[in-house]
Order: sequence, then structure tokens, then C-alpha cells
Amino acid sequence: MSPVGRDDLGFKIKTISKLLTQNMNNSITSLDLTSSQARVLGYLCYRTQRQETVYPRDIERDFHFTHPTVSGLLQRLETKGYLSSEPSTEDRRCKQILVTKRALEAHQQVLDQLAASEQRLVSNMSPTEIAQLHSFLDRIIQNLSVSNGAPQAADQFPRFADETERDPEDCGCQSPDFR
Repeated sequence: MSPVGRDDLGFKIKTISKLLTQNMNNSITSLDLTSSQARVLGYLCYRTQRQETVYPRDIERDFHFTHPTVSGLLQRLETKGYLSSEPSTEDRRCKQILVTKRALEAHQQVLDQLAASEQRLVSNMSPTEIAQLHSFLDRIIQNLSVSNGAPQAADQFPRFADETERDPEDCGCQSPDFR
């Protein structure tokens, strides 16, 4: 076993995470978005394209963000012209989130940047090595999830295509400060 430092797996994973975030932030500066904003905007665009109603509570739950974090994020995206909100048709106390045309256009640019980043990530790897890497990373996620007392498979983390069912009674009414 190697000493903690540059050969530590956690250090390497954290470095990769930081580099991915920096690369994404640099590639989308023209859109006036951060990587966190782009991730949430992508989620909103995906749900909108599926004609699903989205409430702030959905973002809190699916991204494991706190209410103040989601509220601030949504307010900044609204100020930038990427989304708006309106009272829900099902429960007027709740605000549903709507993406704008600008958001859908930006989403496509972000997807293009993500694809390019993913390609750079594995550029010198064979298909077999890429499959092994996925398998190893899934196992690491599983190991850490179980050790935290919350057994989860890697595919249970929030992604655009892996949506969880929402309780019909939960429309996200705990977000009254999002305008």
C-alpha cells in the first residue's frame, strides 16, 4: 500500500474531478455558466424535452442539494435568461421551472463540450480499457456507498436518463422564495 500523497487513489480522483470542472468551466465561459449551473440546466432541459414538470424540490432531491443552494442557483439562471417559473397548474402554491429557448440552445453546446471532454478523457485507451475503467469506477462508487451506510449502485446517481419517480403529492412547495 502506498503512502498518502500523489500515489493515493483519492488524490488522483480528486485531481481528475478538479480538472474536469476547470475544463468545463473554461469551455462554457461564453455561455455565462458555471459547470454546476450547466449540470442543473442540462437536467432541466432533459426533463422539459420529456414534457415533465420540474419543481425546485426535484433538483434538491436528485442532486442532493440544500434548499438555499437550489434557490440561489435557480435565481442566477433566471437572471441570466435561462429559465423562468410560474405557478403550478396542479398546485398554485408551487412554482414549476420552465426553460427558455436560450437554455435549450446552450444545452446543446454544453453537450458538445461534454462529448469532447469525454473523448479527451479516454483518448489513449482501448475499448477494453475503457470498459475496465468503468467497471473499476462503478466498484469504487459501490464500495464507498456501502461504507457510508447507503448501499447504491453506480447507476442510481442522478443522470439525465436515470430519473426517479416523484411522489405525486410532492410538488416542491418548500421553495416559495424562488421567484
